[in-house]
Amino acid sequence: MQEQTADMAATPAGAELDFSLDEVGTGAGPLRHMTRWQIVLLTKLIEVGTIALVALLVCAAHMNLQAAESARYVTGSLAIALACYVSFLNARLYDINLLIESARVMQSVFVCWTIVFTVVAAVLALVHQPDLYSRQWFVEFYAGGLVALGFERWSVERLVRSWIAHGHFTKAVAIVGANELAVELIGRLRNNKNGIRVIGVFDDRRGDAGGRISAVNRLGSVNDLLEYGKTHVVDLVVVTLPLSATDRIEFLIRKLREQPFNIRILPGHIGFRMLSSIQLLRSELPGVQMVAVTDRPLSEVALFIKSAFDRVASLLLLLALSPVLLGCAAGIWLTDGRPVLFRQIRVGFKARDFTIYKFRTMRMEQGETTGLAKRNDPRVYRFGGWLRKTSLDELPQLLNVLKGDMSLVGPRPHLHTARAAGKLYFEAANEYAARHRVKPGITGWAQVHGWRGPTETIEQIERRVEHDIYYIENWSLMLDFIILVKTILYGFHGKNAF
Repeated sequence: MQEQTADMAATPAGAELDFSLDEVGTGAGPLRHMTRWQIVLLTKLIEVGTIALVALLVCAAHMNLQAAESARYVTGSLAIALACYVSFLNARLYDINLLIESARVMQSVFVCWTIVFTVVAAVLALVHQPDLYSRQWFVEFYAGGLVALGFERWSVERLVRSWIAHGHFTKAVAIVGANELAVELIGRLRNNKNGIRVIGVFDDRRGDAGGRISAVNRLGSVNDLLEYGKTHVVDLVVVTLPLSATDRIEFLIRKLREQPFNIRILPGHIGFRMLSSIQLLRSELPGVQMVAVTDRPLSEVALFIKSAFDRVASLLLLLALSPVLLGCAAGIWLTDGRPVLFRQIRVGFKARDFTIYKFRTMRMEQGETTGLAKRNDPRVYRFGGWLRKTSLDELPQLLNVLKGDMSLVGPRPHLHTARAAGKLYFEAANEYAARHRVKPGITGWAQVHGWRGPTETIEQIERRVEHDIYYIENWSLMLDFIILVKTILYGFHGKNAF
């Protein structure tokens, strides 16, 4: 560890970091806020719509259908369109890298399209309904759909390439380790057409490595990368250190897990030679084979769903609980005066500071911000004690959820100075910093398992962190629902609520 500490020297004091090299562009115009997954979703909708539209146009052009027949053909058109979508999805034809390689994937599109129509024809024959749909419609649908899909894929390719050229939908990559491997990786990714942008290289070692490496844009230490990640988008972190440096790699990864990065290790120069031509298109970085270490806890889609649920649910809860909120505010004002709300700086998502709101439960003249509450704490006035025991003092945090600083469910946010048995939390628990990869919550997996209240021993904070990490690594919307239900049933009281 002494060797690591010496090697992990910080950027010299006063050094000014320049984060401008190959900075990820955000583009301009109404599409600048769209992400890569939204482009893929839009492509899926366009593709399903294209297939269904072709089928309906064939019907309209060549057949006089009665109402019942029209309904049957419309249903069949939609069923085939959805079957093709499932087939394309299973063949991974919606990978963002494939959307800009239409010429190279049309063979796969042709195969999937043909298989779907063959299966449909076989099913109709097996159920003795070969005349359920016109053969003319079936053949023209097959041929017209194939042509339309080719044109649609070509159009999407041109559109996405144009958006990437204007700075949209780029993937920001940071490299940890200033060495020859980093130089080769940067060379492969520079000026690519897949929207990969290398932010720069971060390395804790002092001095110039010399040679070609001196031209690499070294932006600072790993700590600087963590600070950069608080305010900038970093989609992927690639560690280019030799695999033999296991202790150093482990140390770095533990630090990097403070941020919601996708972390990969490039296993030497062999990582550029391990892929077949098909895999080259589908790899995370085109043409590069890497070892996955950890993924961000929530994908872009999952983060969107969770955030949308949080915002809508917090707004509805604020409206539904407004009489309770007003009652609590009136009780505080009548029993201990103003202010009604208590504000405090806590550590949140990506280790960024935010202001948390709670109902004030301690007397102001006795200093509520001087430390965590203890059992029979003299600073807590009577009505405030009742609010704490029922956990109603936490309700104003719905405002934090509505603002986007917090989530309904997640690890509880702590003070920078919070301690367990005299040690700061990040010193007492190895994985403590990894809690900051998701937004903090009003309630969490640790809280519904009884791990709340004071932390008088190291074990208490370690068990909380264990539960928080379990939640982060196993997140699902269903798990959030389970925690919320358990909080409603059991979480508003308990031996540690005081």
